[in-house]
Amino acid sequence: PGDFVECNLASLTLGNIDVNDKEELEEVVSTIVRALDNVIDLNYYPTPYAKVTNKKYRAIGLGTSGYHHMLVKNDIKWSEEDAHLDFVDKVYEDINYFAIKASNEIAKEKGAYDFFEGSDWQSGEYFDLRDYKDDKWNKLREDVKNNGLRNGYIMAIAPTGSTSIISATTAGVDPVMNRYFLEEKKGSILPRVAPDLTPQTFWLYENAHELDQNFVIEAAAIRQRHIDQSQSINFYITTDFTMRKILNLYIKAAKEKIKSVYYVRSKSLEVEDCDYCAS
Repeated sequence: PGDFVECNLASLTLGNIDVNDKEELEEVVSTIVRALDNVIDLNYYPTPYAKVTNKKYRAIGLGTSGYHHMLVKNDIKWSEEDAHLDFVDKVYEDINYFAIKASNEIAKEKGAYDFFEGSDWQSGEYFDLRDYKDDKWNKLREDVKNNGLRNGYIMAIAPTGSTSIISATTAGVDPVMNRYFLEEKKGSILPRVAPDLTPQTFWLYENAHELDQNFVIEAAAIRQRHIDQSQSINFYITTDFTMRKILNLYIKAAKEKIKSVYYVRSKSLEVEDCDYCAS
């Protein structure tokens, strides 16, 4: 008996959204936040503990899929450190802002979650920790303090491995493993092709195992500032990695204050064709 955590998750398909259009992004984000909040009241709960916990905190997990797809559509290579980090810092701040704003609007209509009083949301510590201090954030901070927040937890990044296939985008916040490859899912072989792959975008897509995994961590750290929960990120290693090198990735992730990592995905020992050459 006690708090029994539920997952109410949905992901923005960033590759299919014009993230530079603030009106479009706000409309999509606010719609999803409202839908996830409605799930809490409409859902069937297999255990009473789950229902009690969900009603107390009204936690949701707004995530993102199609991260690499989004970068390519904006003519940014994963390894372009400055362009990559500056861009996603703005995108995830916008997503977080619109998500909190939507939860605040719902709280005005239906009331705040039960434990809002005394929370970091009410005290403003949440905003201080993230250095949100410009005019729009200060206004939202006051709105939250005065009118509450509908959801105690708002953002979390799920892996979206299967749903990204349905959405024809890239999985979660990960780089593509290859521009094209065959993937086995539940006994079936699925051809996977990087979305919107053309002669122009081919060179913008970089394979996950060829990227500096230290930079994967740095990008995750930039996103983590705007995510109140955690995110599923994978390390893609080759046969050249030693256990010491893998351990150093975990230590770096901890130092960068990343709340979680997911799998370590090694590269096949089999000799594979080079997709540069095959093209």
